[in-house]
Amino acid sequence: MAVTYDKIAYPLIENGLKKIIDNEFNNVYVSPIFKMLGNECIRINLLSSTNLETSNAFEQREYNVIVRYYFLGDMSVSYVNESVKNKIDKLRKHLLDNQTANTSSAKWVELSVNEIEYNIEDDENEDNNIFICELNLTLINYNPI
Repeated sequence: MAVTYDKIAYPLIENGLKKIIDNEFNNVYVSPIFKMLGNECIRINLLSSTNLETSNAFEQREYNVIVRYYFLGDMSVSYVNESVKNKIDKLRKHLLDNQTANTSSAKWVELSVNEIEYNIEDDENEDNNIFICELNLTLINYNPI
């Protein structure tokens, strides 16, 4: 007998975030692997999922997602630095404006921006002049069974 299940992680969490962020920003993609799109892009990557509560009627899971904002340019220029930080603030506010989502393409009962880390230095910007900012999100999905 075939197993029936609900598709949540990619279509309702990762792709749901993409569709919401796409409303305000360009070059948004879902992938565990970095690729620079233009001189500015946003990458969404699901890291983990934890069971909060399960019963015979529902399941509630917490999804941990990173949203990375990338900017290729000279951050030592004051107005560029200010502009990039303003865009990160705008991204944070846009996410908080969508703390709940219950549509056919996005579904969560809570979204939290837990931490924002600026000027990430790792292998993604090792050979380039790429500024990376990482937003750590928690989304809680409530799914009737």
